[in-house]
Amino acid sequence: MNLIGRNIIGLAVVALSGAACSPWTSPQAGRSIYAQNCVACHGDDGRGGAQMPDLTGLSARAGGTYPQRMVLDKLDGYARGAVIYADAEMPNFGDLLTGRLTRVQTDQGLSRQLPERIVALDAYLQSIQR
Repeated sequence: MNLIGRNIIGLAVVALSGAACSPWTSPQAGRSIYAQNCVACHGDDGRGGAQMPDLTGLSARAGGTYPQRMVLDKLDGYARGAVIYADAEMPNFGDLLTGRLTRVQTDQGLSRQLPERIVALDAYLQSIQR
């Protein structure tokens, strides 16, 4: 591969991994979003309760690998008011759709653009897996 080809590939990798490096999509930013939107039902520690799922066990329930694509699909759908879970509709988190978009490479190698706030919340959820 020539120098130009390597540079193009390098730039693509940097562009696709930008979400992982951005302070706006970090687990710390996601913790703040979690505190504003999720604590009431899922608790401070993410372990849920009698009727709400334990968010710290997503990886365990998916065979040991964090199901990022599924989580992003659900977060994006909930934000748009389009997803129902366990016969109970999640609140509409439309504010998660505001702000800048960022490109994310999912666990299945797919690339997609999502609002930074959803990406940050996903990063936080990844960080609390047991």
